[in-house]
Amino acid sequence: MNAQNYRLLLSKFSHEIRNPVALISSFLQLLRREHPEIASSLYYRNIQENMGLLRQLLDDMSHFNNADRLHREPTDLCRLLREAASSAAAVLSERNISLRLDLPEALPVLSLDQNKIRQVFYNLFRNAEEAMPEGGVISVSAWEEEQQIFIRVTDSGPSIPREFLPTLFEPLVTHKKEGTGLGLAVCREILKAHQGSISAASDGTPAFTIALSVN
Repeated sequence: MNAQNYRLLLSKFSHEIRNPVALISSFLQLLRREHPEIASSLYYRNIQENMGLLRQLLDDMSHFNNADRLHREPTDLCRLLREAASSAAAVLSERNISLRLDLPEALPVLSLDQNKIRQVFYNLFRNAEEAMPEGGVISVSAWEEEQQIFIRVTDSGPSIPREFLPTLFEPLVTHKKEGTGLGLAVCREILKAHQGSISAASDGTPAFTIALSVN
C-alpha cells in the first residue's frame, strides 16, 4: 500500500474514532467531578492511561496525513535543534534521560517547514525514550558534507534488531508493546516531502540519520 492509500485509510479511521474518544474523555471528567474518590482507583488510572494512548494514536494519524503539506521558510537548523532539545529536555529529565547536543557553530540556512521538522525530532526523542524505560542518554550531532546536512540521533538503549529494519518506517508496523506504528512513518513522510531521507542503523548504538540537501 502506498502512502496516499495509507492517508485515505487513516483519515477515515481517525474520523470515525475521534468523536467517541472525545465523548469518553468528557464522560470520565464528569464522572470524576461527581465522584472525586474514583481518581484513586487503579482501574480509573488505567482507563486514563489508555485514553492517552488513543489520543496519541489520533495525533500520529493527523501528523501522517498532513506530512506533505509544507509551509517552508528560511531555517537556521542549529537553532531549531537547540530549541527542540530544550523543549524536550524537561520531560526527558523526569524519566532520567539526558539530551546531549554536538552541533557546529553554524549550518547553511535551509528552506524547511519548521513545525514539521520539529515533529521529526520530537518523534525520534519519543522513540528513544520508549527504548530506555530505565533512563539513559540521547545524543544529537549534525554536520555538513558534500552539499548535504546530516543529523544523527543516537541513544544508549538496546540496538535495533536487524530483522526490524526492512519495516521500521512502514505505517502501522510496530515492535513495541504500546507503539502506534506511526511515529517513524511520520518522520519518513515529512523528510520525503522535504526531498530528504532518514535511515536507521542496527549495529551497536541505535542511530537514526537524517539527510537534507543544501540546494
